[in-house]
Amino acid sequence: MNHLQISTDPTLLGADLLPESLTTSPSVSTFLPEEDASTCLLLPETPSPPLDFSHPLTPSMGNAADNRGVTGDDDPAAETSSSSGSSGIGMVGTVGAGTGNLFSHNTYQHLRKKSDVVKVPDGSMHHAASLGIAVTKDMPGFVHWNWPLIRKCTFFGFLTVIVAMVGIVVAMIATLPKSCNPPAAWYKGSVFYEVFPASFQDTNDDGLGDIRGLIARVEYFQTLGIAAVRLNSIFPSKHYPDHFQEVTSLVDVDGVLGKLEDVQKLTAALHERNISLVLDLPIYPFLGRLSPPTLDVDHLPNRTDGGVTASEFLRLSRSVTAGHPEGNVISDVLRFWLTRAGVDGFYVKGLEHFADDPLLVENVKEWKYLLGPDRVLMVSQKLVELLPERSVRDVLSQVDLVDAYLDVANGTDAIAKTLQEAIGGKLLRGVDHPWIHWSLGSVSERRLSSGLSPNATLAATLLELTLPGTVSIFYGDEIALEEAHDPADEHGDTRHLHHLAGMVWDSAQNQFTSRGTLPWLPRSASASLHHLDYVIEAIALRRRSPSIYLNAVVKEQQVLPNADVKSNQNDILIVQRWYPRRNSFAAIANLGPKRISLDLTAMFYSGEIIAGSSLKHERVYFDRFEISPLETIIVKLHK
Repeated sequence: MNHLQISTDPTLLGADLLPESLTTSPSVSTFLPEEDASTCLLLPETPSPPLDFSHPLTPSMGNAADNRGVTGDDDPAAETSSSSGSSGIGMVGTVGAGTGNLFSHNTYQHLRKKSDVVKVPDGSMHHAASLGIAVTKDMPGFVHWNWPLIRKCTFFGFLTVIVAMVGIVVAMIATLPKSCNPPAAWYKGSVFYEVFPASFQDTNDDGLGDIRGLIARVEYFQTLGIAAVRLNSIFPSKHYPDHFQEVTSLVDVDGVLGKLEDVQKLTAALHERNISLVLDLPIYPFLGRLSPPTLDVDHLPNRTDGGVTASEFLRLSRSVTAGHPEGNVISDVLRFWLTRAGVDGFYVKGLEHFADDPLLVENVKEWKYLLGPDRVLMVSQKLVELLPERSVRDVLSQVDLVDAYLDVANGTDAIAKTLQEAIGGKLLRGVDHPWIHWSLGSVSERRLSSGLSPNATLAATLLELTLPGTVSIFYGDEIALEEAHDPADEHGDTRHLHHLAGMVWDSAQNQFTSRGTLPWLPRSASASLHHLDYVIEAIALRRRSPSIYLNAVVKEQQVLPNADVKSNQNDILIVQRWYPRRNSFAAIANLGPKRISLDLTAMFYSGEIIAGSSLKHERVYFDRFEISPLETIIVKLHK
């Protein structure tokens, strides 16, 4: 009897053999940890479990004999703690081995390798270990996969993807454009270089320049940074070059200059360097009247209509039914040079003589249609001034550039007036209107240096390079080339051509012609080769700065000027250029003979010298701005 007056006789409990620990200490080892504090009485009527009873949490281990033989590494402490107050009563002592595996903190269940599975006679599959989950033929296939190899491949694959993504990002950053300037057609805002071929470079030692001489100087064109070379006279004449205006054909090259194949090679060489070729087309007095158009001009697109490539223009032009059986002379000339030489545009000279011609508008529209949207059609400002009011808009809607001569020999007042008329005039007012093509010198004008000193020539050229529109430089003006030197008047019969003196090159380069050959004109008096660096700097600045190369600000189909003449007093001309969210610039020109100190704080505060002076990149303040005589300084303004 215990202290509760319950008999401890084994026969009363229905068990023959009870562990001694159960009868002596029912609260120490007969209960699971969560049942140690239980005081529930064991009723006598409760039937005792059978001797072969196994714990429900213990996995099937076979018969008792097998279990006795499996000891493994079980915790010995499990021998005394394998039964609880209710479920552990009546369990044989050998069951403790299995339960020890279950409740031991040092024993874990694992999936065994396939090699650990043994086959017993009944055909079933068991692990060799005493505890584990059998892997049978019904087990999923991924269990047998090589997971360590899969993990390695996944890791290295993920690492490869990350490296590839980083490489792509780095490549994208490296290839990003250094600037994001508003786009413009190649001829808008760029710099053209006008050349008289007979005076540029002689390659056959006959004293006359030729097309092959131009090919030999393509590197010079690239160094300048120009966008196009404009040849103003290559056609046969009665006595070329003395009477180059008397053209006898528009579909051939004068023998003095070379052959058509030479023009083809020149075009290819220029295109390799992203430079275009433009031809002057002198139609007057070669033509007495305009021919009727050969195309149905009423159904042709305007100059600004997109979606049609240049090659498509040429193909369609041949398929349109001809309106005149004799054809159109100028249209045939355009087709010839486009298909045979691949030129990029034409300056139709002398068209002002046909300003009142009723066929002018139709012809201009047909010519632009043949050229397409990527090639330039240029006319003179005189034509625009002489056009009837009814024809102005129709002609301007087809023309790309209007050549305007800027006379800088008449002082700053005349220059300011010309600029203000251009900025506020009708040429820059319409969205679809052409751009101005500024010229300081040409084959039909006196050389710029003839009326100005060499320094004044540089000052005028730098000022021109800051104007809105497209800029043209006549060959030699970039080095202040002077007219042919003939003090004794030995070449009086060619005096009208002295402004076409042969080009002067650096002493390290080949000259215009060989030393033993006399040029067709007397040599120039002098040239300022050191001016070339200043001009190259200004061209590069223009090419990368939308504030300078764009001629207006177009906002919601409204054209707003981006240039202003701030002052034109006392031989000082100040032109300001700007563009939204871009740097602003001021070109300050002193065309007088004296050094001047200016107080420009009412206009600007401070800036940085960009071009036109040896004090490049120096910060300047406009309370006491000094400028030398015959000098133009381009300043980037600080906002």
